[in-house]
Amino acid sequence: MGYTHYWYREKEIERETFKAIVDDFRKLVPVLEREGVPLAGGDGYGEPVIDYEEVWFNGKADCGHKPGVDIFIAWPTPDASGVGSNPADVDGQWFAGRLLRKRCCNGDCSHETFWFPRVREASREPLISAEGGKYFDCCKTAFKPYDWAVTAFLVIAKHYLKEKLVVKSDGTPANWHDARILCQVELGYGMDFELDEGLR
Repeated sequence: MGYTHYWYREKEIERETFKAIVDDFRKLVPVLEREGVPLAGGDGYGEPVIDYEEVWFNGKADCGHKPGVDIFIAWPTPDASGVGSNPADVDGQWFAGRLLRKRCCNGDCSHETFWFPRVREASREPLISAEGGKYFDCCKTAFKPYDWAVTAFLVIAKHYLKEKLVVKSDGTPANWHDARILCQVELGYGMDFELDEGLR
């Protein structure tokens, strides 16, 4: 349970295509940092891994944001966007926690690891399932600030992989607007991104 993005992909991505995805995402990292989205390694500490074999990151566990209202399991409002500071951006409740108008945390910006390798490792195969020739994966971000980085990466990957990547989300198109705009301004594409329809 919790706000999550889902994707289906092929087991191996061509080197040149993956390099293009990574190069574009690297251009966004300093911009995201300036917008209040610092990234850490997949466990929330250290440096993110953004190389030509894998992308592995999370929000920073020691982000420095002051704890405010306990947000429990956060969920964005249908038009939520941007990055804010808790508790000013709480907008009521859903049954498991707080509704948020902006991405925020409660003193810890990390949540679930985002991992997107060029080639699936055999040791991780049991953690995924094949469906229609594509492999399922997901990342529960809880609408913390690094959610913006996750959605931006998926916009980039979809741009290059097209029908080879299926992207679905608990979010609305409005919740993805920040990623689309960021990619459009910084990379020259992104506004044409649309979530794929259908069941997860």
